[in-house]
Amino acid sequence: MVKTIYEYDPVMDDLWISPGDIDERLDFQAIFGNDAPVEIEIGCGKGRFILAECQHRPEVNFIAIERSLKIIRIALLRAAKFSPQNLRFLCLDADFTVKLLIKSRSVTAYHVYFPDPWPKDRHHKRRLFNPRLLQKMAETLLPQGKLKLKSDHAEYYNDACDRILDSGLFERVSEHQSHEVIEDFDEADRGASHYEIKWRKEAKTIFSSEFQVKSQSNLSEK
Repeated sequence: MVKTIYEYDPVMDDLWISPGDIDERLDFQAIFGNDAPVEIEIGCGKGRFILAECQHRPEVNFIAIERSLKIIRIALLRAAKFSPQNLRFLCLDADFTVKLLIKSRSVTAYHVYFPDPWPKDRHHKRRLFNPRLLQKMAETLLPQGKLKLKSDHAEYYNDACDRILDSGLFERVSEHQSHEVIEDFDEADRGASHYEIKWRKEAKTIFSSEFQVKSQSNLSEK
């Protein structure tokens, strides 16, 4: 387990996308050196999900977005231990990144797991799924691209699903509630995030939905 954010491994430099090096939009082919499909995790936290995915799906490239420098350093240090060639980290606001830095029809899937629910009414405007972001997600997804959501917060989950469906840009293809309780991290599924394990240990219900972008013929090309 990482004990400090001040540890450093030179390999971390190879896994980091410096915002200063971005020329207008993210060029996935230049970043990874290939044309493999790209999936993006919004709010990767300490990286448990994305690190497992990149190792078990080497045919896919992954971008992990996390705005907290303190937290992303932990994920980077963990990744440096095996230096994945198909994973890069970006420390920027996800809303800004999707709206301004992602090219049209370039992403296979967005993963959004346990985002901040901003439970107080006066803070609802800070919630992730605003209309403009959903529009840009739809524009940047490839045909039949997916948006995958998980949350332990029922009110937030229902609100997020309503926003996604009310946008008219996505259709829900699956929905699930899990009441599974675990006692130890070792019992968790390979792709479970840190927060998913935390909430399962506390016997919370986990809500999940998978959405597919609708036909993009009426979406603007950028």
